[in-house]
Amino acid sequence: MRIIAGTHRGKKLVEYYTSTTRPTTDRVKENVFNLLGNYLDLQGARVLDLFAGTGAYGIECLSRGAGFVHFNDFDIAAINVIKKNLGQIWHNYRITQKDYLAALSGEYDLIFLDPPYASDYGKRAIDAIPHGLIVFETDREFNHPQIIATKHYGRAWIYLIQK
Repeated sequence: MRIIAGTHRGKKLVEYYTSTTRPTTDRVKENVFNLLGNYLDLQGARVLDLFAGTGAYGIECLSRGAGFVHFNDFDIAAINVIKKNLGQIWHNYRITQKDYLAALSGEYDLIFLDPPYASDYGKRAIDAIPHGLIVFETDREFNHPQIIATKHYGRAWIYLIQK
């Protein structure tokens, strides 16, 4: 797992796997960012990486010029991996260990939702987000009236939702 593009392109990231945490593959991440380029300029963007896991989505955003990234995960081991992956080279971020609904306060241009696949956390978070561009990764087909793009990569379904 690595940073795909930007100022820290090629930097390797620490991986972290549990029964509910699985890092997004580089192939899927690269395709997500190619898709995002059609809808959002990351320069200066405010980003929420809600189920951050390793922090790969948010770190990719920082490397590509995001103005601020809020990383949130409830798992303390995941928080420690995010801290390792951020190291000393990053700025303009915050890390929290909150329930995902409690972490939704704030204004964000882009929100990444990559919850545990077996949960309904993604749908509940989408319903609670008032506005912004949402990248929702899940393992199943999903319907929502504000979906603007859909991609399917192996087991992963990626939905872009504009609220």
